Amino acid sequence: MSDRMVVRGDLDFEARRLFIASASAVIDKVEGHIDLDCAQLDRLDEGTLGMLVMIARNAQRRGQRVVLDMASKRVRHDLDDAGVSYLFAASA
Repeated sequence: MSDRMVVRGDLDFEARRLFIASASAVIDKVEGHIDLDCAQLDRLDEGTLGMLVMIARNAQRRGQRVVLDMASKRVRHDLDDAGVSYLFAASA
């Protein structure tokens, strides 16, 4: 089972905090993985990168994976540059 959330890159601090809380609630209720729709995400700024890493580590602690659906090449490159791409699964 999976649950899907849409990631946007224009979130301020409070919006990122709320997104993390929502993602944590989804992680707590689903088994398997959580899908993050990245179609609206052009690139990763530091705040968005940190948010995604927090979500992925939370999922990992619960034996789950975060799947980045429709992540652009730029987003994948940003994850690689930050050394955290191993935390995320690509969509099939």
